[in-house]
Amino acid sequence: MSKVTYNKDGSVRKSGSGRKKGAKSFVNITLTDLQKFCGSAAVIPVSRVWLEQMGAAIADAPTTVVAPAPAPAPAPVEEEQKISFTLHQ
Repeated sequence: MSKVTYNKDGSVRKSGSGRKKGAKSFVNITLTDLQKFCGSAAVIPVSRVWLEQMGAAIADAPTTVVAPAPAPAPAPVEEEQKISFTLHQ
């Protein structure tokens, strides 16, 4: 029988959730095959730790500042005309 695991809220975790034992997140591919898919100018995400182990020096990339769009100008408020009236009962 499999081990029972629990979620953070204390409920029993459904069977089959999560990564199976022996499953891999990474695969090996040659650079030639990778260039066929991406091309030579593509940006490929790699692990910072792996890159440092390969002997590469890492320079901080410039940060991109995204400014919020300016708020639209408020619509001019039109002054309402007052209507005079009298109530008769």
